[in-house]
Amino acid sequence: MTIADAPRRRGPADRLFWALLATVAWAPLPLGSNRLWAWSLLGLAIAALVLAWAAAALRDPELAQVEWSRYRAAALAAVLLVLWFLVQQSALTPASWHDPLWGEAGALIGRKLRGALAIDPAAARETLLRLLSYAGVFFLAFQLGRDRTRARLALWSLALAGAAYAAYGLAVYLNGNEVIIWYAKWAYRDALTSTFVNKNSYGAYAGLTLIAALALFRMVAEEALRHGLFNRFGLVHFIDNAPLGLYVLLVAIVVIATALLFAQSRGAFLATGLGVLVFLAALRVRRGQGREAERQRLPRFALALAIGAILLTSFSGGALLSRFADYAGSSSGRGSIYAITLEAIRDHPWLGTGLGSFHDIFPLYRDSRLDDGFATYDLAHNTYLELALEIGLPALAVLLGILVAIALACARGLVLRRRDGVYPAAALGITALLALHSMVDFSLQMPAIAVAYALVIGVGFAQSFPTRGRNGNGR
Repeated sequence: MTIADAPRRRGPADRLFWALLATVAWAPLPLGSNRLWAWSLLGLAIAALVLAWAAAALRDPELAQVEWSRYRAAALAAVLLVLWFLVQQSALTPASWHDPLWGEAGALIGRKLRGALAIDPAAARETLLRLLSYAGVFFLAFQLGRDRTRARLALWSLALAGAAYAAYGLAVYLNGNEVIIWYAKWAYRDALTSTFVNKNSYGAYAGLTLIAALALFRMVAEEALRHGLFNRFGLVHFIDNAPLGLYVLLVAIVVIATALLFAQSRGAFLATGLGVLVFLAALRVRRGQGREAERQRLPRFALALAIGAILLTSFSGGALLSRFADYAGSSSGRGSIYAITLEAIRDHPWLGTGLGSFHDIFPLYRDSRLDDGFATYDLAHNTYLELALEIGLPALAVLLGILVAIALACARGLVLRRRDGVYPAAALGITALLALHSMVDFSLQMPAIAVAYALVIGVGFAQSFPTRGRNGNGR
């Protein structure tokens, strides 16, 4: 398939999906949408798309392409989580459950405050709205991404957006690295960050889009290499049938991978490597017609990737490799942050301190272990620990259970489906990338990365069900 093979705008489903892809592709532009005005616009756009889908689905029930039974358990668990987040920020809970800070604040201003479980209810509401926006993207992706043409278009949008942001980042980096869009650059002056502020966040986004591009490249190359390459007939067939999209994807992969190296993020680099390995392993186990020939070609594809990675790293990875070499003698303070956060979790294990409260609760526990000159720590650099503190261990278990269930559904689809397994395989690879990177940074707390992940995991989930049954449209 080439870019020109994109689906025609045949109805509301196609128009909605194009709008969704445009929204996700735009999200990295304004500093990763990690500013109030930027994520607010993003949230409003997603809410408008969900409402438009609901209105269209009332007129045409076929727009609900994934049956309720497929996601009922996950949806009910998500509703329970939302209710818990609302309880956390309400004043309906017993005063004995509230943090002592409420009493101390009331004493300072001379009146009793009603209090809540959440230390900062306003921040809790803002964070909840973000989470609902991400859930909206996931919902639209798995309802509209059931169509295989739209599913491929989703990967194209991520690959091309990733290449565009990587090309912009390279242009800025090679021209002095002095700006982030229309702002003068104030952080990470020695690393490529594209339109993000933090190099680690950009590295995670680059890795995500790189896996999307690799998945597409694998599909397109597989079609062109149907008769092999290392024989006369196969070579002639490849030359005659290799589409323009194959070369576009090859350029995109090189550009994104080069930008990832110049980002100099050790965590994003290693997490991307894990994501690619998981993607390749998922392709290895998937079933379908012609699988024997495919199994023979997959090691060659992996070898080509390894050779390409070595060549790119040798030309563009000097700064990143030197950071690995200096790792033993460096100290980022993350270990101390984790230890202090664990102490705070032990004091609030079941009820949490409220969504978005880390920046308020952490200073109360900070001690000389972080006597490094930094004024504040707004994030734990470990999403799991931060969520455990904010929402409590039981709610964290429910949230992780939902994500694991979706990943397992993608893995199950690799076994049950006879075609299009590349979509759940890509979803699993990107999930592995972000799951690992979230242990050392806050990539999934960046709205641009969260909506991109919601898109790809939603499409992977939609493409995980067998085609038999009533909503097998276009499959």
